[in-house]
Amino acid sequence: MKTTSISLLLALAGCAAAALAQPATPVYQYTFNDAVTGDNNFQFGGFRYYSVDAGADRYQNDIYERPIAQSFQLQGTSYASEEYHAYTDITEARIGWDNRYVYVSINVFGLDKRTKDGVNAIEGLKARYIVRLGTDADGRNSYFFAADEPGFASFPNTVFTNLKTEGWRDTDQDVGGRGGPIHGQPGPSGVNITKTQNLLEEFGMNGYDAAVILSDGIFNGGQGPLVMWQRVSPTSPTTVEIAIDYVTLGWTQATLSNLRFVDFAAVAGGPLGPEAGLWNDKFTGLEAGSPNVGIGGSNEFGTQSLGDIYLADNVRGSIAPVGPTCDTIDFNNDGAAFDPTDIDAFLSVFSEGPCIPAGAVCNDIDFNNDGSLFDPCDVAAFLLQFSEGPCTTCGV
Repeated sequence: MKTTSISLLLALAGCAAAALAQPATPVYQYTFNDAVTGDNNFQFGGFRYYSVDAGADRYQNDIYERPIAQSFQLQGTSYASEEYHAYTDITEARIGWDNRYVYVSINVFGLDKRTKDGVNAIEGLKARYIVRLGTDADGRNSYFFAADEPGFASFPNTVFTNLKTEGWRDTDQDVGGRGGPIHGQPGPSGVNITKTQNLLEEFGMNGYDAAVILSDGIFNGGQGPLVMWQRVSPTSPTTVEIAIDYVTLGWTQATLSNLRFVDFAAVAGGPLGPEAGLWNDKFTGLEAGSPNVGIGGSNEFGTQSLGDIYLADNVRGSIAPVGPTCDTIDFNNDGAAFDPTDIDAFLSVFSEGPCIPAGAVCNDIDFNNDGSLFDPCDVAAFLLQFSEGPCTTCGV
């Protein structure tokens, strides 16, 4: 009888510990807004199409606005897709933490798939929802956390569950690219350097190579305690919420306050896996495709439709204060530093024309990346970089 009582007490204690492990009510301190494609529909030839906001999809910077199927063609005067998936169209993402958990929310435009015939079919939150967190601005040594199909992972789906969650880490600094001096290779490297510019960015890349949360939220390759959960928000059916026990991961609040790489993604097409690293390192522009119009009815890379990056949307920011990030002075990224062709390319892009020469990938005209359009501060920042000075927001 005494043994039975002790066993019961131990069992109750175990249940209490498990209950304590459940995340509390999420708290959020930071919000990141994203471009929306769902409100860009138009009629042409009796059918409905969706286009992407200018500047919202930037392969050069590994930023994508592609909640759409791969088919992408010129419809009238607009480059557009005939199929849109609202549950991959991020409108807003948030992050915050308490003394144990870091919380992430990803809100999407809707729950349906919309086709050119005007049909809206409810599909639910069936995508993979990802958050990548790291203290390096290029994403090196960062973590990749994924919550799969939160609308269907458990019932009721508004209660936190550890099912269909996993996490990985980059241990060899090739998220951000395998090229450059950091890997003993020639050429530039980083989040704003693409495989198109430096093929070595992808050569031998393994992305997020070490499993941290391998099976249903269980820490340390499936051997440790539960550290990750997901749910659909009880107050918003279009919002995914993720909770991660950062204390067990070995993080502190100081770690979270120093996050310089905070990337949220919704993916139902490709790429889905952690091994892809940063997508502009995994794929060339030709492989990635683009929703941005080029010349002759093709996209900016001279091909039709999207390539290996489709039904995918991401938004990125930073929590820690970071200094300005200037573009390279090689505006058309042809590897020839700054030359007269860069001037021609800039003037073409400035007047909303294509990059020069055809097939090249130009930077945007916001040279100092301060979020404004081209202004005198971009000129001052360019001249300082041209004279081999540091990147600043507005010159000296």
